[in-house]
Amino acid sequence: MKPLHLVAAIGAVIGLLATQHVGLPLARAQTAPPAAAQSAAPGTRAATPYDGLPAAQQSALFSKQTASGELAALPDAQLLATFDALQPETLLMWARAEMSRYPEYEYWMTRQERLNGQWQDTPARMMIRYRHQPRQLYARWLPNGVQSGQEIIYDETRRKDEMYGHLGGIMGFTSMWISLDGTLARSQSNHTVRDLGFQFVLSMLERDARSLRAAGLSEKYNRAEIVREQGVRMVALTWDLPEGAPKYYAKKVQLMLDLKHPWPRVETAWDADGNMVEKIVFERAVKKTFDASAFDPANSEYKF
Repeated sequence: MKPLHLVAAIGAVIGLLATQHVGLPLARAQTAPPAAAQSAAPGTRAATPYDGLPAAQQSALFSKQTASGELAALPDAQLLATFDALQPETLLMWARAEMSRYPEYEYWMTRQERLNGQWQDTPARMMIRYRHQPRQLYARWLPNGVQSGQEIIYDETRRKDEMYGHLGGIMGFTSMWISLDGTLARSQSNHTVRDLGFQFVLSMLERDARSLRAAGLSEKYNRAEIVREQGVRMVALTWDLPEGAPKYYAKKVQLMLDLKHPWPRVETAWDADGNMVEKIVFERAVKKTFDASAFDPANSEYKF
């Protein structure tokens, strides 16, 4: 293969790193939100310990009940009443506090995107080692997903605008630096490597909340529903936004929480035409403390 063609191939495939997002089995792509086992109904509801509390106290109680398992043990009606009682900013406060406890972690995810109007039928499966400050990460594409064997490292303390990586399979014999926002890296992704991590989901919610408040609208989700995703009981929170990108992340955004972990389990977004534009399944996460070798291409565990 000629060198120029090799550069293009590597750049295009490494661009997939942000198209892939911790244990749920691999989820099939959907073109509509999953059917709800039970939906929150307007009007009267059961009383909850959250009624009348300010957002900070609600957030603290939510964190306590999540950690103890009390929230997950609630029957459907009581659980939906709890989410109805939450102040608009409560979940963001809770998420910020939880993410501050996870400055470094290792997680596994699957992710699909709609690129140039075409849905990716086969998800990518990834293992990611992530440090938030400074932003550093290592990602490996896993078997039974697209680009199996591919690896990348990003370290903003070395090169803030570039990542280092190689292809999988027989094309994994060479590694190179690729611009994060260049044409090659963007050719097969709507995201960059810096969009990986739970902190990105939080930043997306915060950005939409600011836009909603500026428009005089509530930042609270429009619906809370009890759903089952691959047999796991979850609460699905859906935001129907006034418009899609670029003002908001998407026209419709849904987060699923299993109420046993301090991170979202599934994030899905739809465009104004009702087409699913991305689905991220966070399978599992482990809090870690990494040494320098975790973000060093010379690590003997890696194949750079």
